[in-house]
Amino acid sequence: MKKIQDSAGYGFIVCVAVLTVVSILGVWKVFDADVITKSFQTIGLLAGVAVIIMIAGRFVDSHKSAQVASGMPMAPGITPQTHDVTLFTTIRHSTITVLITSVVFLAFFGILAIWEVISGEIINKSLSSIGIVAFSSFIIIITCMDREDHPLLRQNGKPVSGGMIVLIIILAFWLLGLIF
Repeated sequence: MKKIQDSAGYGFIVCVAVLTVVSILGVWKVFDADVITKSFQTIGLLAGVAVIIMIAGRFVDSHKSAQVASGMPMAPGITPQTHDVTLFTTIRHSTITVLITSVVFLAFFGILAIWEVISGEIINKSLSSIGIVAFSSFIIIITCMDREDHPLLRQNGKPVSGGMIVLIIILAFWLLGLIF
């Protein structure tokens, strides 16, 4: 996961650098206004995807969790409670993969739509469908983290309030709408 986060960080840095160059060239009217607008949209989209990937990578634990199948007998020392937490961890890790994949596809189809390579109702439905999958994945990740009592959902050792979680979900929904 660290390698993916590093790649996303490098991508974000490149996006900011290119955005700076395009902005300066726009001030000097080197490009047509349409190219500048599309460049801003493309770079903004890529930067948004990089940020989402870097944040999603934080939801993956640094240590590997044991893969526990629901039909397998529990090993000595594993209580039903730790069995459930391990299952939530497995679900969370799988869903993070779905989230990252969805965001990458959103970026790909979004860039094709920005540059008008593909257009029409099909691209709108595709982007909407992938956006729904990405947002649903985010909700599942937050739910699993809550059930695991994950440290990222704690503030000063105390669990984050339900209101804060709802606020995070609303902000994620709003940002997803702005980006895509």
